[in-house]
Amino acid sequence: MRPALFREERQIHILELLKTDQRVEVAGLAKTFDVSEDTVRRDLRSLENQGLIVKTHGGAMNRVATPRSFENRLTHVSGVKSRIGKAAAALVEEGECLLIDSGTTALHVARSLSVGRAKILTNSLEVAKVISEYGKFDLIVLGGRWDPLHQLVGPATVEQLSRYRVDKVFLGMPSLDFRYGITVPSEEEAAVKRAMIEIGQQVIGLADHTKLGEVSFSYVAPASAIDILVTDDSADLGPFGPLGWDVRRVKIEGGNE
Repeated sequence: MRPALFREERQIHILELLKTDQRVEVAGLAKTFDVSEDTVRRDLRSLENQGLIVKTHGGAMNRVATPRSFENRLTHVSGVKSRIGKAAAALVEEGECLLIDSGTTALHVARSLSVGRAKILTNSLEVAKVISEYGKFDLIVLGGRWDPLHQLVGPATVEQLSRYRVDKVFLGMPSLDFRYGITVPSEEEAAVKRAMIEIGQQVIGLADHTKLGEVSFSYVAPASAIDILVTDDSADLGPFGPLGWDVRRVKIEGGNE
């Protein structure tokens, strides 16, 4: 007779099932694990509280956003990201110290800078390359462990960030939800973004409409950590109304480019 699974083992198995099936039912899980339906409901409640699933009547659905490759993200709603980047770059004032996060929308911020003087920190080699080509900005590239998806991350990146203070942080956000806040796929990336938020006088969140309402695995900060949100006119901001963000919207013209 197979020994009963521990609670943590059941929950891991539920998440694995949701990766392929996208939905599960309480009755079926109770039979699979040979436990009561009340036990399954407690498992699902725990996973929902962690922001990993959405409970439904009689079961649950997948809620975790799947990370994309950098190349895939670069082409995903690329026209919208370009406009968000331009609108965000327009917020920069002459001579400011900036932190530009990794990510495709942040890359468009770097491409759109129009000021003559600025000091710029980044953990993205793509952003660093763009900034270096201007030849007029002071550039600091943060160190750390190379991750093809998240750029430079890890304890060294977090430690280095703690040495600085900047006027504006341009923060990329794979997932943004009113209840679960800013979340990302990786714990290392979450630690870096938290450190970025801590050193900025003003945090400018970059998120097209596809990121709102999404939840990823690792928690970064509450949605209230954002001072200004730059997004597009398809974004449903209704749930975020109580936060009182300064919101800058760009128009979607002709869909993706």
